[in-house]
Amino acid sequence: MARVLLLLLSLGFLLSSCVLFNKKVPEYKITMENMVEIKESRDLDSYGFNKYRYQVREGKVKRNESLYLILRDMDISPQTIYDINRQSDDLFQSNRVKPGQKYFAYIDRNTDKPVRLVLHKDALEYVVFDWEDDINVSVGRKEITTEIVTTEGVISSSLYESLLENDNDLLLGNSLSEIFAWQVDFFRLYPGDNFKVIYEKQYIDGRYYGLGKVLAAEFEHKGEVFDAFYYEDEERAGYFDSEGNGVQKALMKAPFKFSQRISSGFTHNRFHPVLKRSMPHYGVDYAAPLGTPVLAVGDGEIVESRYRGANGNIVKIRHNATYTTAYLHLNGFAKGIKEGVRVKQGQVIGYVGKSGRVTGVHLDYRIYKNGSPVNPLTVKLPPSKSIADSNMEEFNRIVQLRKSELNTPKAVDQVVMTRAAAQ
Repeated sequence: MARVLLLLLSLGFLLSSCVLFNKKVPEYKITMENMVEIKESRDLDSYGFNKYRYQVREGKVKRNESLYLILRDMDISPQTIYDINRQSDDLFQSNRVKPGQKYFAYIDRNTDKPVRLVLHKDALEYVVFDWEDDINVSVGRKEITTEIVTTEGVISSSLYESLLENDNDLLLGNSLSEIFAWQVDFFRLYPGDNFKVIYEKQYIDGRYYGLGKVLAAEFEHKGEVFDAFYYEDEERAGYFDSEGNGVQKALMKAPFKFSQRISSGFTHNRFHPVLKRSMPHYGVDYAAPLGTPVLAVGDGEIVESRYRGANGNIVKIRHNATYTTAYLHLNGFAKGIKEGVRVKQGQVIGYVGKSGRVTGVHLDYRIYKNGSPVNPLTVKLPPSKSIADSNMEEFNRIVQLRKSELNTPKAVDQVVMTRAAAQ
């Protein structure tokens, strides 16, 4: 009704104006199709509810507290709670409530009765239990604001100390090590190595939420500069150098997510600490703590997963017709790791141990090329797929833009990601 009155008033003003200036009155036919509804302006909170109609009380799930207990404390009847649980079967499992989860109770200011509960799974996702009119359960996501920033640093002692000096999220170090894992040995960085990065910082309700994507990066290691640019099309999404070649190789540099000390290298003549004689050592020993997750350095098929004498618990992966990797002296195998199973790059396959003929806890990591052992620290790894010729023009535009931003210190942009509607 309000929209009809508004339209009629607008037409009345138009008609009076035409009479005043002796102009012909245009003919308008009012239909439902040409009527535009002007929505009322409402002050909504971040969940889409009226700020002034409800009083909101914040709480946290206590130890041994369930959704049932939270609702009963709000004086909600057992029948209503039962109906809420039935409605939420496909969206929420009431037995998954954990201590520390935030929730917000909405109290109607007119009746002083609770009508709604918003329960957060985490900082981003939440569930709305609404019984104001009919019982309704929906899920939603908070709006994420993404700030795009640039940063740079020079390595003096470690990458993480350099990031701290510039007030950067330490997880940025993990992202860089994953992107450049095929070009840079992050376990052997040198003073003077340096980096530039464009990356996303994500916020929820003005508070820092976490690290988004790295959009572009340059890393200089031992005088050699490597670059990577995020690019996405219909067929692929990933990081490519400025020439359009994939920076991701067939194999990662090392089978760990975090830096681990090398205790023994690849050699044709090493004094064996147990046998007390010289013999070849065709792997790299990492002195990682007991139980440290060991990662598959590339996609492939497990061709061996068993206890094998002096090698202890061993996993062997055939990545393609050329490359095979082996992981020796494991404490145990990850769930499902057995011969014939296919694994993905970065998947946990086992845990560092001291099985077999060893004197202490470590991982013996080996690479075989065409059946012969090669040094994992010096082997040249094959590149992944490149950008298609049909997409090179678009990719080059992105590269030029990102290069300009990398060379503009502390450039900042602002992007807002809209909140997903409740379902």
